[in-house]
Amino acid sequence: MWSTRLLVLGLVRWLGPVHGYLVRRELDSWRMPGISEIGAGSIYHALKRLTADGSLEVAGTESVDARPARTTYRITAHGEAEFQRTLREKLWEVSGGDDPFHTAWSFATVLTRAENIALLRQRAETLYHRVESVTVILAATSPDVAEDRESAFLPAHVRALLKRQTDLWNTDAEWCEDTAGRIESGDLAIGPDPDPEQAAHWREAIRSEKFAEEAAMWQSVFEDS
Repeated sequence: MWSTRLLVLGLVRWLGPVHGYLVRRELDSWRMPGISEIGAGSIYHALKRLTADGSLEVAGTESVDARPARTTYRITAHGEAEFQRTLREKLWEVSGGDDPFHTAWSFATVLTRAENIALLRQRAETLYHRVESVTVILAATSPDVAEDRESAFLPAHVRALLKRQTDLWNTDAEWCEDTAGRIESGDLAIGPDPDPEQAAHWREAIRSEKFAEEAAMWQSVFEDS
């Protein structure tokens, strides 16, 4: 996966020569609530693959006490070029991503009105809890309150990224609450074919050539934007 390669390349570039354990420990410290972690196996696999394709090279081995020897890595010129290219490519790219909620919500009419309301409000509660957890991290690592500056240090650009994530979660949670309220008030009719006549009309429209032309037009709009 490109993200694992970029993270591992970037950290070896920054910390190198460095061994896999320190790369893993640093990545573990970057975790946020609700964001899946990169497992140790994926990190060590990436180190081996990047070494095999010439992006990294073995800088040496080190052994502490009776522990097994650790391999240290550094980035190569090839790896530097890949890192720089991928970094810019992904920062400029605006991708819709693969949001499982977005996909599943396409079939929300399968569920009852009550179940849709419940799941939306539960989702909002979960998202607000994540916001609260990250807000605590931001407060605890603020330069104004941190007693141990070294252990509590969080770079400014990382703090900005965490704030971006809480803003996205807040927006998502607010949408869930608003949509649940609209269903509850009757403003948004949703459920298993609440209006059979309207559902039949929708299915017929989907089958029509005109609908296909309009769908293709909207697809081109999304791709061009």
